[in-house]
Amino acid sequence: MGFTQVEADEINWRQFEGSSIVWAYDIHPYADAVVAQLPEFEKLTGIKVTPELYPDDAYWNKLTIQLSTKSPIWDVVGTGIQPAWDLAPGQLLEPLDRYLNDPKLTGVGYDYQDFFPALRNALTWKVKEGQIEPGGGQVWAIAHGFENIQLFYRKDILDKYGIKVPTTPPEMSAACEKLKAADPRITPLGVRGVRFWSSIHTAAISIARSYGVRDFVMKDGKAARVSTRRNRSLSTRTMWT
Repeated sequence: MGFTQVEADEINWRQFEGSSIVWAYDIHPYADAVVAQLPEFEKLTGIKVTPELYPDDAYWNKLTIQLSTKSPIWDVVGTGIQPAWDLAPGQLLEPLDRYLNDPKLTGVGYDYQDFFPALRNALTWKVKEGQIEPGGGQVWAIAHGFENIQLFYRKDILDKYGIKVPTTPPEMSAACEKLKAADPRITPLGVRGVRFWSSIHTAAISIARSYGVRDFVMKDGKAARVSTRRNRSLSTRTMWT
């Protein structure tokens, strides 16, 4: 530990003292956690950080505009897997490998491999002929949070009508139909959402992908659907539990 600390302290933390940067993200508990650390970062580095936080739908629209027009206003941005997939092929994001591998910018005590492998893999890919090619490549973002999808249910209501807790999308649909038939006053299912892609995008799919689920594979140069029961089961468990 002593050796690591000495080596890490060799970085000149104040080499960019007096600089100012703008960090942009949507309004989210993730952002609140980062904002809380900014005073410590500014004290350590002498870099002034101005956060710009926007409502969810406004932020993602503004992010695309800012990057596609090469606007210099934002220096650091928050993103997710799907937006990064959209932005990286157009060279709108900066790969981070050269920063991570530069000992003058990243201390030896910083262990990027300490992130969960699924998080690292989800943010690492090659861009080949304008397309995302997974399986190694460049690092496009640093993970600072992750989430999964949960199902909350009223056990008393399910027990009342003899309905088992659904564990797959088909079971979910059947349970909702039974509840509605049993009592039309019941709203069987409520989901988070706004009329914008950020709440209905492929979060469930990207989560499943990070756990190794495959819906399609390349076979003889063509896309083929994986239809084994095992893969379907894993996919639905990942989405709903």
